[in-house]
Amino acid sequence: MHNTLNLDLKDWVLIQRYVTGNATSEEIHLIEQWMSSDPENRQLVQEIKEIWDLTTEEHFNVDVQEAWKKFQARKEKKERGGKAIESNRIFKFQRKTPRTIYHIYKAVAFILVAVVAGFFFQHISNIQSDAELAAGQSQSYTLEELATDRGEKARVTFSDGTEVTLNSSSSIRFPQKFHGSTREVYLDGEAYFNVVSDQGQPFIVKTKNVNVEVLGTEFNVRGWSNDEAVDVIVREGKVSVRTDDQDPGNEVVLTEGFKTSVKAGESPLAAQKADIASNLLWINGGLHFDSVPFAQVIIQLERRFNVNISIDEHDLLNVPYTGTFKYAELDEVLMVIAASMDIEFIREGSNVEFKNSWNHQ
Repeated sequence: MHNTLNLDLKDWVLIQRYVTGNATSEEIHLIEQWMSSDPENRQLVQEIKEIWDLTTEEHFNVDVQEAWKKFQARKEKKERGGKAIESNRIFKFQRKTPRTIYHIYKAVAFILVAVVAGFFFQHISNIQSDAELAAGQSQSYTLEELATDRGEKARVTFSDGTEVTLNSSSSIRFPQKFHGSTREVYLDGEAYFNVVSDQGQPFIVKTKNVNVEVLGTEFNVRGWSNDEAVDVIVREGKVSVRTDDQDPGNEVVLTEGFKTSVKAGESPLAAQKADIASNLLWINGGLHFDSVPFAQVIIQLERRFNVNISIDEHDLLNVPYTGTFKYAELDEVLMVIAASMDIEFIREGSNVEFKNSWNHQ
């Protein structure tokens, strides 16, 4: 978000969602960070909240587009007049301000409600595609990036209609519009894809050194840059999986209900039958661990719940853990893991410590 003097329409929409109680947890986090960065930002939001509370929604029938124009005109008039804006804020009001002015400012907070209602706010920035430049293409183009923090998920729809659900601590880069003979995106983390079929323009997911190519299907890719392997699971359709240095025709082909895993420097494993429902639980807030080292369990919990986890018995980090949580809540997950592994845990806010129980008896 911008400073108070340079707020754009997107910033106003975000503030509107916050003061009216319609913001997502991600939006609330973004607004509160912005307010904490400058006391003027916090005061601005508080004033808009007061305006909202002073005018009941039942009596609010102002033309929001017209209100926005009036607000911008007032601001520009002040700037052209060379007068400093008091307290470095866009506006200041007293409780004796006429009721019509409250309506105007409430309109600013209310603006474009119909457009943004139910829309998942996506923080998207333009970046240059280093991967495209490295591939030696003569004409580079700009990619957009959608990224999530720990404890967050996001959804995005590409220009071709392909829908993607992005897991926590993940990012995906994609063009604003697909061009050329392929549709290529770049993933760091985990995402579920529902790809629109286009026989003439295959869809390719690039993650680490692995390429996943499809024509039209639903599948899941898990491949954080610091993970040991990339995992691909197909729910519907067919995909091919190969490494960057692997010749076409030597890839592993996956069909509905199968998965593969690719470790760095190795070829993809042969297709194996997969428990699709369990492996896709994360989309609806669940968790699934299939005989993975406990160190990986800790990493996934940190991503999923935005916590920091330590353990006093490092030998436990290599112990395989299997568990499924349909609707994961942190305390429940910690209790089940502790009981099944015969360990204890202490949680203080966002900090969790696992302790070997037999060392504390």
